[in-house]
Amino acid sequence: MNPTTLGRLFGAIQCEKGFPTLERTATSVLGSLVSNNKANQDVLRHIIEDFSLTQKVLKLANSSMYEPFATAPATVASALDVLGSDALLHLVLGTPLITDAELQADENLSRNLFASELARSALADRAEDVSIATMMFDLGRLMVAKYLPIESASIEKKISFGAISEVAECEVLGLTLQQIGSALAKHWKLPASIVATINGTGDPTLVGIARFASLASALIHAGKADAANSLVAELDIPGVDKSKLSLLVNCRLDEIQVIAKTYPVNSAVHLLNDLLTTLVQEKKKTIDELAVTVFAAFGQSLHTARCLLFMLTRTGDFRVRCGYGKGIDELKSKLKITSEFKPTAFHAVIKNNVDVSITDIFRLKPSALPEGYRQLLPHVSKFIILPIANSRVTGLLYCDWDSDKAISQTEMEVVKKLRNLFMPLFPQ
Repeated sequence: MNPTTLGRLFGAIQCEKGFPTLERTATSVLGSLVSNNKANQDVLRHIIEDFSLTQKVLKLANSSMYEPFATAPATVASALDVLGSDALLHLVLGTPLITDAELQADENLSRNLFASELARSALADRAEDVSIATMMFDLGRLMVAKYLPIESASIEKKISFGAISEVAECEVLGLTLQQIGSALAKHWKLPASIVATINGTGDPTLVGIARFASLASALIHAGKADAANSLVAELDIPGVDKSKLSLLVNCRLDEIQVIAKTYPVNSAVHLLNDLLTTLVQEKKKTIDELAVTVFAAFGQSLHTARCLLFMLTRTGDFRVRCGYGKGIDELKSKLKITSEFKPTAFHAVIKNNVDVSITDIFRLKPSALPEGYRQLLPHVSKFIILPIANSRVTGLLYCDWDSDKAISQTEMEVVKKLRNLFMPLFPQ
């Protein structure tokens, strides 16, 4: 195992809220809980169709907090018996949400959810088992794509040039994505049966279905209809209804075409993802050079009024190092975040190393903003602040808007990935 890779991954996971769930799924779970006041079959069905909720329910039920009450629950049903409706309610309320359109823009998560649907269709009599197995089988790939985007992009680049997946993963990460998934499952104290499914040593039926569904979903989302149908034809697992699987595969292929028309590709996300891929390969050598490139793209795609890069100075203050947009020269000389802690949104980011998004600045108290902020930026209506941190926060990436422009969850995800490119250039 590579302790450096795993350490960075564990650290990144702790600093984020985790994977989102579909708004309609969360609404359905909450509705069932309120109407029945218990974790019934409707709740179970909704949860096993969702990666975020499945992962969080299993992780929480197997945590040290609940260890005295159960022995390693490996299914969502047994985990819900341990947690109870109140804990589940708080868990769902604390999970970030996405729309159907945003889900379709997140290829990794969309692939995972359809893979679990394929698995449930293949073995309906073991729906919960195969759904969990398939979702967890891709745990490493999902987590690396979300939390180590630079490395993930590098792996994809190598594969596009003909490298074998496992070889590319080891070259970049020091271990394979399946090994990372197993390590994460062990770290979260998930049952041995789930770990065994991920590493391929578990129940042959579950492992076989998980591998098939993961690969089939990848082929389908890549538009490779013939390869996906051939995979179904070659599947050799007792009890699988291949005609039903073929129907589902072809329905999904048609559905993806409809989705492409119904939910046009987010040009901002595409532009920024293309930029990310380019910058991963180019590796800008200076902070200013990287900031100029990234901030110009933010202005073009996200319509920011201005973007600023704050950097920790010797005095302990944070000052504007560089920026893009309106009034940058004045902001460089006049705007600062003082070393003395104050109850502002900026200080909260520095102290807690958390992202902050303010959608309506006019609801904030004056004390929640740095001294002079309102005078310097009177027309700002919303802003985001993302910390740049290694051992501690030494920089801030700030963007604001004078308009009603709203930044989506998908756009925010790629902005965070671009923020991560600054980290190697800042003090360790």
